[in-house]
Amino acid sequence: MLRIQSVTTYSICKNNLKMLIFGFVLFYLTSVTTLETDSDVKIRLFDNQNAPSTDIVKFLIHTFERKIKEIEKNLKHIQNIERKLTVHFTDYLNGIADKLVKYNAQQDNMIQSVDEIPDDRTPKDDFNEEKEKGIEFRPTDCGEMYSKRGNGIYTLFPNSSSSSGYSVYCDFETDNGNWTVFQRRINGTTDFFRGWEEYENGFGNLEAEFWLGNRKINELTSNGLHELRVDLTDFDGNSGYAKYSRFSVGDASTQYRLEVGGYSGNIGNSLKHNNGMSFTTKDRENDLHYIVNCANDRGGAWWYHSCTSVNLNGQYLQGGQIDLKSIHWYMWKASSISLKSSVMMFRKVYPSG
Repeated sequence: MLRIQSVTTYSICKNNLKMLIFGFVLFYLTSVTTLETDSDVKIRLFDNQNAPSTDIVKFLIHTFERKIKEIEKNLKHIQNIERKLTVHFTDYLNGIADKLVKYNAQQDNMIQSVDEIPDDRTPKDDFNEEKEKGIEFRPTDCGEMYSKRGNGIYTLFPNSSSSSGYSVYCDFETDNGNWTVFQRRINGTTDFFRGWEEYENGFGNLEAEFWLGNRKINELTSNGLHELRVDLTDFDGNSGYAKYSRFSVGDASTQYRLEVGGYSGNIGNSLKHNNGMSFTTKDRENDLHYIVNCANDRGGAWWYHSCTSVNLNGQYLQGGQIDLKSIHWYMWKASSISLKSSVMMFRKVYPSG
């Protein structure tokens, strides 16, 4: 770059020199030019009022030589600057390279020091240790996944006494991630008006519409504290959510009783009437309604009370229809208007600190 600038500077100086010569000649010619009349112009190159031509030539030669020397001096100065900048820039790059080498070495030392600390072990420490011993690490929830490939299907092992796990859908993006999705409704392609056994074991496609299964939900929420999140959208493009700081589902002996509380969100606490209720399907009634089976009356399956203001496993009705059998969350819309999508998920809550 500097060499290009040097050549360019020389070219500019050369052009300036030509212009200077032209200017001197023009000045000289103009000084000896007089106008006799409007139609007659006489040019007198030398007369008694002008200096001898030899003096003018000497003056021009002297001026040219002086300007050429100044140009040569400037070029040498530019070349010196170029050499100095090259040296300084090379030293600067070498300095940066040395600092990067030292920084990487410090980072390696810090990582090694952290790995040697025995206290405050994490599941990842256990995973690395068991992997070195040839023991397969088996995550019990989505929060223990360390080979996260984004949202998708993963295998969990909630039962330490069992060598087999099962597939779940993990959400690592919503609200800081680590959610296990156990229900999804998006287009109505899966029938949710099913019996007790199917809801106990689960059904559907984990990448589309599904119910994970009451037995699995119980296993995954029976150890530790869990929170629940419900995300809904309507047919007008609006979305909302409800979040509960406490969530679990009991085992089969409790008819998969729901325990939920600690609401926050923007769609209203419609689940408050379902807390403490056992699960009801069309072929097994555990609701408190004294006349009808709420699952048959609402076209789904749920922790019905008598019957409910929430029916996320109801019938998928297009276009926002008002129907008690629809997928709805009453306190959001102040009606049983059908919703476009529903996602229910939970995650384990670890003590702070």
